[in-house]
Amino acid sequence: CIGTHANAHRPASFCITGKLRTGDNLLVVVINTGMHSLSEKSATDFDRSEISRLVKRHWMRKPQYQAGWDWNARLVNVGIIEDVRLTWCPGPRLQQLSVVAIPAADLSTADVRVRFVVENTTGKNASVTLCARIQETGQARETTVTCPVGTSVHDLNIPLKAPRLWWPRGQGEQALYRLEASLVCGTDRQSITRHFGVRRVEVDQSPHPDGGRYFVLKINNRPVFCKGGNWAPADLLYGTVTKERYRSLVSRATEAGFNTLRVWGGGPFAAQDLCDACDEAGIMIWHDFLFACSKYPGDDPDFLNEVRQETSWAVRNMAHHPCLVVWCGNNEVEWGDWDWGYGTFGQTFPHHALFHREIPIIVQAENPAVFYWPSSPFSPDHKRPNDPTVGDQHPWTVSIGQSAADWWVYRTLKDRFPNEGGMLGTSTMATLRQFLPESERHLLSATWRHHDNSIGWMPAKTGELSRTMETVKFWTGQDPLKMRWDDYAFASALLQAEGLQEYAANYRRRMFSSASAIFWSFNDSWPVTHGWTILDYYGRKKLSFHPVRRAYQPVAAFVVEDGDKVEVYGVNDSPKAWHGRLRYGLFRLAGGFPMDKAIDVSLPANESVKLASWSRKEWESAGPNATGAFALLEDKSGALSQHRLFIRRFKDLKFAAPRIHLKLDRNVLTVTSPVFTWGVCLDVDGDLPLADNSFDQLPGIPNRLAWSRACR
Repeated sequence: CIGTHANAHRPASFCITGKLRTGDNLLVVVINTGMHSLSEKSATDFDRSEISRLVKRHWMRKPQYQAGWDWNARLVNVGIIEDVRLTWCPGPRLQQLSVVAIPAADLSTADVRVRFVVENTTGKNASVTLCARIQETGQARETTVTCPVGTSVHDLNIPLKAPRLWWPRGQGEQALYRLEASLVCGTDRQSITRHFGVRRVEVDQSPHPDGGRYFVLKINNRPVFCKGGNWAPADLLYGTVTKERYRSLVSRATEAGFNTLRVWGGGPFAAQDLCDACDEAGIMIWHDFLFACSKYPGDDPDFLNEVRQETSWAVRNMAHHPCLVVWCGNNEVEWGDWDWGYGTFGQTFPHHALFHREIPIIVQAENPAVFYWPSSPFSPDHKRPNDPTVGDQHPWTVSIGQSAADWWVYRTLKDRFPNEGGMLGTSTMATLRQFLPESERHLLSATWRHHDNSIGWMPAKTGELSRTMETVKFWTGQDPLKMRWDDYAFASALLQAEGLQEYAANYRRRMFSSASAIFWSFNDSWPVTHGWTILDYYGRKKLSFHPVRRAYQPVAAFVVEDGDKVEVYGVNDSPKAWHGRLRYGLFRLAGGFPMDKAIDVSLPANESVKLASWSRKEWESAGPNATGAFALLEDKSGALSQHRLFIRRFKDLKFAAPRIHLKLDRNVLTVTSPVFTWGVCLDVDGDLPLADNSFDQLPGIPNRLAWSRACR
């Protein structure tokens, strides 16, 4: 036996000097789930759920989602994730290379720290030369060091003057440098290349005028509003995801208007291919360490030692990526300590030192250029973790809590940094048809339920339908069990789009009192009937994809209800001022505008501005048929952003029969209607490369879409 290994989050490396024989050698790897080795370990001291008692995931250093989640089946992976290789070195081995660019506060210079982690198995001290060179500037440094037996760490520093900066998407260029590093021992030379970027990261937590604190991410001294979704593992079999698939998913994220992905703590560490794609696209990563929704045995010496090694390896391995801006201790563990009774059974807070001492010390030592946050959600000043006035928040009152079906609750939320909350909706029609046998395409079929979301399937209150069906019933007034399955699927998907738009509109118009609109979640790990995502497992765009994209446009208008006022906000999160025209007012479902005004407006860079306001009384005086309020931003090229507001549920609205007119002129499709039409859908399957989908048609106002041959 040359060694054992029990951690999927870091590579295994074994010295086999003196154990190889002349001729053929056979390597045998015996693998198992890890569950049997934990048979004597405690489960109920840490988590009382059935799954945890069976799998004991809190002891295993494997992606936690494999034990089963509401959106993911239980499937504990077994296998070798990456390549197996035999490495021969006549001297010390370059085990790992870390590159960190630490800019000065004024961004005029940066210190590039190149860290060599060297393993010496020769049995005696060895002299080696370490070299590093930045290709773009030609700067090079080298030094000769003595490597003791075992593992040692050695640093080289290269100063950069007037560095080109890496910016998030929409804020500037994504400048990257290429660094070549080598370890030379005699005639042996080992080299590693890293692409790195220079950016300054901080979080503004200054006092807020309404109480509490701000929580604003600043990149290169500029506040950046974070728009995006949570990244869940891209597959049940996470080791099968290819470089091309990662790049395709990041491309979809940029198309949806994201500048941020939160890598959730229940999966594996973000793959290098994912981080490379985010570096190039300007997508920032908030990365949880890999702990989620459980107590963890941080007071066990063996577990603690394993976590230290895992954390050191991961932070070093990813330090060169400028996209990685936040390391977070875990997902919802601190929340569990406060509000889920973690202190009332078993071991009391055995993980506290992991997230408040051990991991932050490692992050500070290995990558001081990122921001560390102990948990998500977390609140400073000894407030409850999900307190809306400080820190970050997971606003789950909607969908999971008491307001399960009513996303109008989002209109009132004032969270400082919401980074997990969302709405369930069905997958695309094509995906449902792909995995549902024709005989089981109905809500109560065995296959439908097997692929369903467990939270969505459970009722919020005794005697009700499931959460997902109650949502359709609440908004449309129809009984889901009496609907055709495809009608239900369309309604569910369209209502998810509505909920996510409310989420985005509320937080974006409050910029920077609220400094993010990050929802759960972006991508699926397997084909599902109901899911939280805007992109389903097969990469198809759900009906919520384009509504989210529109809500995340750099320049957008939002019409909102605030007390007895109706207000129009113009939001510009780009670094340049915008000038154009605002058209706003009230419309009738059957056509016509009892209030229709237009003004020239200017939106300063990186601000949200109130552009117009009127009272509810003024709305009511326009008559009972003045059903909706609207806002439309236009520039010289035409309509840029459109938004509408209802204050009555869809089931209480008297829609006119839709009369959609389509006109294709070369590469432009013009859509018009004399009456209001909700959720015009050009592609229910999500396969076509449309410029827009699932959009409202205001009476008499055309929508013009770029149209290509691929859309036909």
